[in-house]
Amino acid sequence: METMVRDRQISPIGLRPSALAPQNRSLAIAPSALPDCDYETVAMGHCELGKIRLEMGRFEDALELFEQALALQPHNVESWYNRAEALTCLGRYTDALASLEQAQTLAGFATTRLWVQKAVVLIWLNRLEAALNCCNRALWLNPDHSQAWLFRGVALHRLGRSKEAYRSYRRVAQPALSSGAHSNLQQLCKDIAIEHRAS
Repeated sequence: METMVRDRQISPIGLRPSALAPQNRSLAIAPSALPDCDYETVAMGHCELGKIRLEMGRFEDALELFEQALALQPHNVESWYNRAEALTCLGRYTDALASLEQAQTLAGFATTRLWVQKAVVLIWLNRLEAALNCCNRALWLNPDHSQAWLFRGVALHRLGRSKEAYRSYRRVAQPALSSGAHSNLQQLCKDIAIEHRAS
């Protein structure tokens, strides 16, 4: 799972920015101390520092920085996405799912990496059918997305559907078998048709 979390290719809805105030305010910059034009720059700085903390394995520090970024810029999709990543690393999967849903609400639902990351979190929550649906949505958007095929295989495997899982894993292990997006999309359609007949 960590591979997906680190892939950059890979909200509480209605949460007010004030609710995101960090518990440890040592790194926080009071919004009143900034000219209006600096909010975006400082928020981006917090987000970038948070990514570095994630890479260092300092997940609580990363979460604090992402929440500081969101306190300044509550509609930033990247900060919601990275907040979800930190929460996932901390094992707070329900909170991570809410953060990803907020990112999707802000970004629209046509962002492949959000669907794939949501599938990963749903696998951790053992909501396997929902994870499978997320992978299918990701593959409709990008039929060549190897991580969507991978986590689709994981969800199917955990559902006890080994043959279907194998077909998904093959798309990752031997991408040369396909002749590109059209072939992968055809395979996805066949797999979904097989799944519906089996259920």
